[in-house]
Order: sequence, then C-alpha cells, then structure tokens
Amino acid sequence: MPRVGLYRVASLATVLTATAVMAGNESRSAAYPVAGGLIEVVAAFSENAIYWCGVGDHALTRLGMPGSQRIYVWQGPSPSLARPGERAVTFGFAPPPQGSAPALTNDVGIIGNTLTVSQAKKTCDERTASG
Repeated sequence: MPRVGLYRVASLATVLTATAVMAGNESRSAAYPVAGGLIEVVAAFSENAIYWCGVGDHALTRLGMPGSQRIYVWQGPSPSLARPGERAVTFGFAPPPQGSAPALTNDVGIIGNTLTVSQAKKTCDERTASG
C-alpha cells in the first residue's frame, strides 16, 4: 500500500510541474495605452520575450487585432511613463519614423524591430530564465 501513496504523490508532483511549465508569461507584463496609439509594456523582469508577450497579448485579447497585424518597437527599454520607477518598452502598430528594422531577432532594443501579433503572442509560451 505505501507504494500506491508514493505513486500518487509523484503523479501529483508531475502534474503540478507540467502545469507550471505550460503556464504562459502573460502575467509577467502589463500593457498601457500611451499617446499616439502606442502601447507601453512594463515587465516583471527585462527579457525580450516578456515585452513581446505583453504587447502581443494586449493586441490580440484587448484590441482584437488580427494575428497578421505587425507590431513595431518604437522605444527600447527606458523609464516607464505609466509606472514611474519601472522600465518599459514602447510598441506601435505602424513603423516608427526611423522605419522598420530588417532584424531576424526579437530584440526590443532595436528600434523598428517587428513581429506579427501572432508571433508576439507566441513568445508568451517561451520558457524564460526566471521561469
């Protein structure tokens, strides 16, 4: 009988671990509309995927934008306007004045870097160093 109890505990631990791994990064960022139709994303920690996740989730679930809509970095990590004392990345749905960047990366430090809403939302599922 003790083996059955041990098996149940091990199974419960496996289920809990699998649930934690499957959880997305949506709760690790917050998106705020700012002037000019831009979106500022404040993240729990500074990692590219967390910022993209925040804007992708906001665009899809709050604004109802299609997955093919492009998102552009307008301002890399800098002081937040919405939450003073924190860092944020500002995104827009049209290229910034500098134009779009031909980068093949999700680096939020590159002004004009772009992903689609679907690509940005997919970063919510990426495993992070802190998660």
